[in-house]
Amino acid sequence: MNHPTPSSRLVYGAHCAHLRHKGMYVTSLEAADAAVADSYHATSYWCTCTQKALGPDGQPVAADRCHPGSGRACCAG
Repeated sequence: MNHPTPSSRLVYGAHCAHLRHKGMYVTSLEAADAAVADSYHATSYWCTCTQKALGPDGQPVAADRCHPGSGRACCAG
């Protein structure tokens, strides 16, 4: 089944397009780093492909793990 790639105005290409966290839907931060990570590293992430905290490759999703240079085949830049 083919699903359209979800988009968010807070996803800038620095991270996987499928990476999400709750703050992306409630904050209006414009800086790419601030939109994807907080200073306390307490953010819970999920992948829009699996709707879980694990990506399609079975590995955990996080801002430091899901970016185009991470080497993950599932990462959508």
